[in-house]
Amino acid sequence: MVRNNQIQKQTGTRLFCASLLFLSMIFVSSMAGFSQEVEDWYEFHPANTPAPGAIGMQDWLEKPAGKHGRITRRNDQLIYNEKPIKLWGLNLTYSSCSPDKQLAEKRAAFYAKYGINSVRLHKYADGTGWAGIQSPESFLEFDPEALDRMDYLIAQFKKHGIYTKLSSTFGVKLGPADKKYVPYMDEFGEMRGSRVNSGHGSIFLSRELQDMQIQQIVKILHHKNPYTGVEYAKEPAVAVVELFNEDSALWFGVLSQLQNKPTLRKRAEEMFSDWLKEKYGSQEGLEKAWGKEAIDSFANEGFKDEHLDRRNIAPAGNPWFYDPAQLNGSQSVKKKRLLDTMLFLYEMQNQFYDRYVQAIRGAGYDGEILGSNWQAGRAMSHYYNLHSDSRVGLIDRHNYFGGGRKGSFNNSTMLAAPGSGTLSAGMQQVGNRPFMLSEWIHVFPNEWGVEGPAIIGAYAMGLQGWDASYMFQNRDGGGFSEKLGSQQWDVTAPQVLGVFPAVSRQVLRGDVEESDIIAKRYVHVPSLHEGKLGFEDQVKQQYDVKTFDSDKVSAQTLAVARSDVEFTEEYRETPAFDLAPFRQDGFYVSSTNQLRWKEGSSKLDGFFTINTDAEKAVVGFADNELCKLGTVEILPQCRYGAIYVTAQGQDETLASTRSVLITAIARARNTNMKFNKEENELLSEGGGPILMEPVKASITIRKEGSPTVFLLNHDGLKTERTLPIQDGVVEIDGARDKTPYYLIQYN
Repeated sequence: MVRNNQIQKQTGTRLFCASLLFLSMIFVSSMAGFSQEVEDWYEFHPANTPAPGAIGMQDWLEKPAGKHGRITRRNDQLIYNEKPIKLWGLNLTYSSCSPDKQLAEKRAAFYAKYGINSVRLHKYADGTGWAGIQSPESFLEFDPEALDRMDYLIAQFKKHGIYTKLSSTFGVKLGPADKKYVPYMDEFGEMRGSRVNSGHGSIFLSRELQDMQIQQIVKILHHKNPYTGVEYAKEPAVAVVELFNEDSALWFGVLSQLQNKPTLRKRAEEMFSDWLKEKYGSQEGLEKAWGKEAIDSFANEGFKDEHLDRRNIAPAGNPWFYDPAQLNGSQSVKKKRLLDTMLFLYEMQNQFYDRYVQAIRGAGYDGEILGSNWQAGRAMSHYYNLHSDSRVGLIDRHNYFGGGRKGSFNNSTMLAAPGSGTLSAGMQQVGNRPFMLSEWIHVFPNEWGVEGPAIIGAYAMGLQGWDASYMFQNRDGGGFSEKLGSQQWDVTAPQVLGVFPAVSRQVLRGDVEESDIIAKRYVHVPSLHEGKLGFEDQVKQQYDVKTFDSDKVSAQTLAVARSDVEFTEEYRETPAFDLAPFRQDGFYVSSTNQLRWKEGSSKLDGFFTINTDAEKAVVGFADNELCKLGTVEILPQCRYGAIYVTAQGQDETLASTRSVLITAIARARNTNMKFNKEENELLSEGGGPILMEPVKASITIRKEGSPTVFLLNHDGLKTERTLPIQDGVVEIDGARDKTPYYLIQYN
């Protein structure tokens, strides 16, 4: 019996060990790609010095910002000192907008080095403590010490030639002392800490919340910065004032507020009923226009016993109800009602925006203003909202790509599909307004983030003529990130900011020409009330990640010619834009002939090239693709990367310069960071130091002179190490060189 037990134990042990061996073989197999892939990656160790070295762009930024006055708008361009200006920046949020003075100085110097000439101070007055500069008691009061720190930061930015965009709040958060302004404040819920959040959509239904939002921004505009001696209303270094962040009367929030806030519901019902009575005269007239079935058609959402005489008809709806597929399908009995609802909410949003803009102008600010930066579904609701924003000033939008943490996430790239992803936000550009993308980035742990600045820099800020870009992050320490994943949105991650020495030069110098061919979509606002648009548009949204397209002018057009919306005086059908003339040998070729984009055959495929007088580049999956770019040829010898050959100076071309900067960036990973075999699941974040994927390429530069190739360190400072160059050919290899930066000097 004992012997039998021993045999069973030994057999069980052998089976257990065999199972462990089998499982370990599976794990090792799944990790094989990882271990082999990163063994030649090099550690990234910048000192984050403000010394310019070969990559620094401090001298490119005119100091102080606003030296020659205010940035203004001329049709579809931002203008400074009678010339077009591009704002190329990033975000800081909450209390990061009011750091201690040492960090403020460090950030300003660091940003300027990488060509960042504007910062969006986002949600700087969204709450107290970590949430911003508000006092503990009220939405309308500021904490003196926090405000002083923000003043100092803005003064440091101005000193270094960096403009500020003011984006104060993400909704009205009421403090204990604010009940005197909003007597029904308790309807918004219980106080959390020292604030209660009024929620999405509420501001469009509440005159009190509107007045508070207006008073808060007017108060900051009247505030004099003690470090500059200038009121913000008169401060030329303030480039843009944003009304508020990410909301629309035509988005989902309004319906939720109507369902849950009795005071707001009653007021909205009365206003809508009065609007309908003026339009249709009576309940009988309303029923004739809408159909009797439309009355009480939102009973499932809690709106019953409606009658015009009782003034209780609610402007109920949201983007799902407004969608043409629903208007002509499941919601067809409500169609006329929903068309009226959209028009009413659009007019109500316009009235609020008009009051808000008037107050800002009354405070003495004559710079650029934008409405909000959200969208509202597709088709009618979408274009009502876009037109409402265009009435205020420049158009601003948000879009992200990828995302997730542990577990499945989107680890694809935008390179496979020209015009897709973040770039597709350009489908909302309006013809006679500047365009801004004030939040965007590849979201951690998506690995392909270097393509973001590359695509937005060349195709958006260049070919499409966008005017401002602010990549999103919450904070930084005035230097490169020491670990990936400490925040999901990380501009100072080395695979993102590391390419700025090339892309910032391209953007600020205007290397890529704007297309003079414009693919227009025509929108006649009055026809939206009839359900007429003139083309079929598509909007797909998963929270912050959105894609845009249309049947007549596809998103692929963004890779070849400028695309925008024109609001017309009368209804016009939108003609189809023919992409065929711009398709050559598998590439989408821009109308300027400077950009060529080869779409991919899988999610990790595709690349594009840049061929301008001052810069040549290859970005993407171009292993062993010989890219002939005029006087420069680039032959990548690695799976993926962004390889730039750039004239170093501000007013130089590759023909005139004596110093050529080479920037070569691919992916980055933390030490011991682990993905599964398919690389769509993060198993472990790992930790510092960050490892950089090496980029290998053969680069030929046909240029007169005697060249010397210097390896630069991770701060862009010249080292004593050199590379051979023969007949204009230099071989770069990140695994050997352990740097992303090289400088070729010609004697």
